[in-house]
Amino acid sequence: MEIVVRKFHSFDQADDADYEYYRTLSGNEKLQMLLELIMPENPDASVIERSARVHPLTEHEEC
Repeated sequence: MEIVVRKFHSFDQADDADYEYYRTLSGNEKLQMLLELIMPENPDASVIERSARVHPLTEHEEC
């Protein structure tokens, strides 16, 4: 993951830049970022099993 530092004059400008950045990402890129945050470096079988169980439950929920 590339680290980028930007400076803004207001929180609104920073929020707008964040929204624009995430709008440009594909669904797979967003999913990859999420998995990097929630999955441990070397997941064991129980972590993988739980993830597989939870994913279908959240698949059809509306945000």
